[in-house]
Amino acid sequence: MKRIFIVGSTGALGREAVEVLSTLGKGYKVVGITGFNNTALLKEQSKKLEPQYIGVRKEFVNNIKETFPEKYVFDVREDLSKAIMDASPDLTLFLSSGITALRAIDVLLRNKKYIAIANKESIIAGGEILFSDENRNYVIPVDSEMSALFQCISNEEKSTIKRFILTASGGPFWERDRNTFDKITAKESLTHPNWQMGNKITVDSATLINKAFEVMEAHFLFNMEYEKIDVTVHRQSIVHSLVEFIDGNIKAILSVPLMHFPLQYAITYPNRIKTVFPSLNLEEIGKLTFEKIDKRKFPGFSIVLQYGMRGGSFLPSLVAVDEVLVREFLKGRIHFNDIPRFLEIIMQNIPYEKVNSIQELVELYNSAIIISREILRRSLE
Repeated sequence: MKRIFIVGSTGALGREAVEVLSTLGKGYKVVGITGFNNTALLKEQSKKLEPQYIGVRKEFVNNIKETFPEKYVFDVREDLSKAIMDASPDLTLFLSSGITALRAIDVLLRNKKYIAIANKESIIAGGEILFSDENRNYVIPVDSEMSALFQCISNEEKSTIKRFILTASGGPFWERDRNTFDKITAKESLTHPNWQMGNKITVDSATLINKAFEVMEAHFLFNMEYEKIDVTVHRQSIVHSLVEFIDGNIKAILSVPLMHFPLQYAITYPNRIKTVFPSLNLEEIGKLTFEKIDKRKFPGFSIVLQYGMRGGSFLPSLVAVDEVLVREFLKGRIHFNDIPRFLEIIMQNIPYEKVNSIQELVELYNSAIIISREILRRSLE
């Protein structure tokens, strides 16, 4: 029996993980789940999965306790690490967004506990601290691109790898006239051509900032030099990543664009189990295309990497600034074009400093949010 703890079970990815687990049979037991605001879904999942540990925002703890008095209900912001360690799962899925789980990820890796991670913000913000060579032995990537890289390099020597090639869908505006970007609405940005995802990552995909974040993920998760990580635009989202080796051969992972596949791979790893989800039909696809990324049309990609490659305080700051800007865009307070524009302006106001602890990362993240809000306030008055 493999014991699973799901951090972020009520989010888009968490719900898909629950779907996957429902297909895998009795060999898997969910011992803990966490949500944030969606108490109705958290209660529904708790009844279905029967976890012993349920995490939620502090203000909703009593509400959940009233429904499940026999369960260990905890404040997900303050007690996540303790709850997971008490639950002692074989694998913890970090599927939430934001950096709330940063401390828990650190605690688990320090204690040599296996994690499957798609928490992009924590990977980036904590990349320099979390992912030592030893810690990487306990990390299974879940993002489709990172899972593909993980599978491609399995049993390969790092010295034989020439480069990683991440694929980008190009988002909903790849073919749109750049001169009309100031007219893009939040609703249009939330309509991704291939994937069903949460609002934040969908907007990041539309600006291609998400792809820059994934370059950083690949750097930290696999200790790969930035100059050996390339990006190509692949509109069909069938090829999830490729690895080119020094002998000229290239490996790739292909599947229908559903997150169920990398989720199942992570949950069942190191085994592969027959899936119930739809197989890829290459004849129906017909052709696969690849294009060069347009960095002028999507300047956020280069801005993020410009600061991300420098590391230090810029890592948690990038996460914080992007979160603020996407939130303001979705509220209609700034235009789509303003996201990369303000990203560069705000990052120019954040000094570089070396970061030595998770606590420092959290403080820098919070500071960057304050700086972002103040610059936006002054600019939009």
